[in-house]
Amino acid sequence: MNNIYAIILSGGIGSRMGSSLPKQFLKLKGLPILAHSVQRFVNWGLCKSLVIVSHPNYIEITEEILSPYLGVNDKIIEGGQTRHESFLNGIKALNLNNDIIFIHDAARPFFTQKELFELVDTTLKWGSASLGVKPTETLVLAEEDKTQQILPREKIYLIKTPQCLHSSLLDILLLEEKEESHPTDLCSWALSKKIFTRIVDSNPYNMKITQKEDLQIAEVLYPLFESWSKQHS
Repeated sequence: MNNIYAIILSGGIGSRMGSSLPKQFLKLKGLPILAHSVQRFVNWGLCKSLVIVSHPNYIEITEEILSPYLGVNDKIIEGGQTRHESFLNGIKALNLNNDIIFIHDAARPFFTQKELFELVDTTLKWGSASLGVKPTETLVLAEEDKTQQILPREKIYLIKTPQCLHSSLLDILLLEEKEESHPTDLCSWALSKKIFTRIVDSNPYNMKITQKEDLQIAEVLYPLFESWSKQHS
């Protein structure tokens, strides 16, 4: 392994949040959500470079918010029309050679350094890894609001980020990439090329802040997450 990089996807416009600012710029415990996510990678200290992928309309505010955290190797770039296009833009911004790449949603501020280490270790062994958590509720497949099938809960994970990829797999993943193909995350992209992503157990607080209510929940969960991460470091 040569280097570790992190691509942080921050291109959302906050349509579901109903705010004048995209969700990643709203404040959690007095700090923008994006800054929380970036700061966790910075504090970990093992990334050679962070690539923040931003909507072009919000690059200036992203630069302003992140100026205390980013170093000379870090960069802020424009995203694409979809999450996948934004990730590919992030890949293009890196000079990769047998390296490790994190992919992370800016609106997920609750992950730990221990999880980053575990993701790297799993990726070095298997090539692709993702945080995930097992559901605790009964899961059903439904059509037209009618239950059709009970899904086997013991075989299902709710996928989280960060996710992690070894750059050696990009030759396979990018081979004959179709323009209309827009996988929603690393797991779906890898699986489309018959690459299996290994699951690393996520902490129980790893939520994605998408709606107004989520931000209120995150405020309550923040001290619980901090306490949990110290106990499990």
